[in-house]
Amino acid sequence: MKILAILTLLPEALLETVRAELANELKGSWALYTSDVLREVYSTEDPKRVVFIVEAADAVVAKQVLAPLPMIAAGMFRMELMELRPFVNWSLLFAH
Repeated sequence: MKILAILTLLPEALLETVRAELANELKGSWALYTSDVLREVYSTEDPKRVVFIVEAADAVVAKQVLAPLPMIAAGMFRMELMELRPFVNWSLLFAH
């Protein structure tokens, strides 16, 4: 299942800590990407927010997979997870 993960840097995250952990965070996310767990990564108009598409059984598993990333583990991000399901409403057009 695809999981939408919206990660927003918390206001209380110290810039020095962000700078110190960023390389490790990027290495960890790259490892998830190359293992086909992290499928897509996007920046947003807000430079303090990143969006991941994670492949996992459900949102609970996705949270467990992302939790070890250093900045997430340190509680620097608010994480919103949403399970994405196929859009089936178009089938209503053909249900006669």
